[in-house]
Formats: sequence, C-alpha cells, structure tokens
Amino acid sequence: MSQTAAIPLSGTLDRPLLGGHTATRFETVLAWTVAAVAAVLLTAAVLFLSAGGRWFVVETPSMGEAAPVGTLVLDLPVDVATLRVGDVVSFETAANPGVVYTHRIIDVDAAGLHTRGDINGATDPWTLTQENVIGSPVLLVPNLGWLFRAAPLLLIGTLVIWTLTSVFTDRVTRTCLRIAGGALTLSYAAFILKPFVNVTTITNSATHRGVEATIVSSGMFPVRVEARGAESVHLVDGQVGHMVIRELTRNGHYQLTSNIDLGPVGWALLVVACLVPLVLCLAVGRVEAVRPS
Repeated sequence: MSQTAAIPLSGTLDRPLLGGHTATRFETVLAWTVAAVAAVLLTAAVLFLSAGGRWFVVETPSMGEAAPVGTLVLDLPVDVATLRVGDVVSFETAANPGVVYTHRIIDVDAAGLHTRGDINGATDPWTLTQENVIGSPVLLVPNLGWLFRAAPLLLIGTLVIWTLTSVFTDRVTRTCLRIAGGALTLSYAAFILKPFVNVTTITNSATHRGVEATIVSSGMFPVRVEARGAESVHLVDGQVGHMVIRELTRNGHYQLTSNIDLGPVGWALLVVACLVPLVLCLAVGRVEAVRPS
C-alpha cells in the first residue's frame, strides 16, 4: 500500500506566472488623471488653433532670458495699432520668407514697428506693418520646445524599438528591453539636439587686457564657463556673460569649456532621473512570494 505525503507549497514565482494583474487604486487614479489632463490639453489646443493661434520654437538666443533657446512660443493674432514699446511680437519679413522672428518692439512710428532681440547689439533692419506681424505671444514656455523638436526622433526610435522587441514572448524581457530602448532613444535625441548644455560666443574683441568675449548659455542646465587666464562665469539658460581671457595659445586662440553647475539638490534630482529606467525594469521583473494556504 503506497502512501503520498503532502508538501506545503512555498517559494517564489515570477510575476507573469501569477495570473492577471489587478489594478491598484493608485494605478486607477493615475490612469484617470492622465486621461483628464490629456483631454484638457486637447481641448485647449483646439480652442487655441480655432482662434488663429500659431506656435513656434525659439532656435536662437537673441531674446536672452526672456525666451531662451527651446522656448515654446504660443501666438495669437494681434492688431498692430494696439502694440506698444516693450511688447514682444512674432513676425516674418520679405527679406527672409519662411523664417519667423520673435523680438521686442523698441520703437513705434508712422512707418511701423521697429524691433530688436534683447541681447542683440543692433536694431533689426526692417520696419514691420500689419502684413508682417504674425501675432503676439500669449504664453512663453521655457524648455518645452525641446520636446517638440525631439518628437520626430523619439517617435521613430520608439517605433523601431517596439517592432524589434515584439519577437520576445516573455513579458519581462520584452518590457525591460523597451524601457532600455526608450532611454537609448532619449539619449540619442539629447546628443543630436544638445538641449542640456550649450554656450555660444556672441562677440569677441582684442584689447590691451586680452580678449573680451561675450557669451550666452542656450542649454537647460546652469553651467560654469571657464578659460585659461580668465575668471569663470556661472550662467543660466539665456543669460549673457562676459569674460576677459588673458592667456592665448601660440596661434592667438582661446578655448572655452562649460560644465554643468548644479547645487546638491539639482545633482540629486539628476541622479534620480538617470535611475528611472533601472527602477522601472526592477519593478517590472520583481517576484512575489507564494505562501501556503
């Protein structure tokens, strides 16, 4: 006569083998919140476009801190007669068709509007009329324009990663590869567009003290700019700085170096952001204990 011993079931099983996943209250609230925000943004976009609104992304640092590179500009049509000195306008000119400028009005006369970028040394060489003016900004959103510029790269990269990982049947492997691919795509877009750190030299001139250079930061992160024989300068996005460079190479050249200049909190947040893909992969592949009933 045979006997069978019952052994209690214990140990761990991968999460995908435990059956269907029931959404928690947090996940449900998060999903509804995302859906509500998307609906509000879509409604706002429809109303904005129906009112004749147009949007642009700032690509040059001419407006300084008022509208740094990467700023999303939302314009609505405006009557030129209502504009005053100090207002910001977006416009096109016959000299450069298809190119949109966003500059500040510095003078208004009988001929029209005269404009200049906030950090530009010279007034724009044209007089604007109603025909030239596209609109006046109702909203300037710093840095958001970078996302719009990166959208094609992110979309193509996401489609490629999604297609390549579809051959994996294991959910954990497939999801982790997609998370890693998404991080790689984001890194590639950042490498191409350089949204985080970028410094542009506006002017430089030789004096008896050395080379006087005027520079502007056009990256999202605050930076510290250094050069041999010059005092370093701390700049935030759109800020203009001045350096006197006293040590040049044998060929009479100088080299500027720029590095991220964050405080302790800023560095902590940057490290946390870099760890997000790893944390997501760990969350997807976590295991749950199976207890005996």
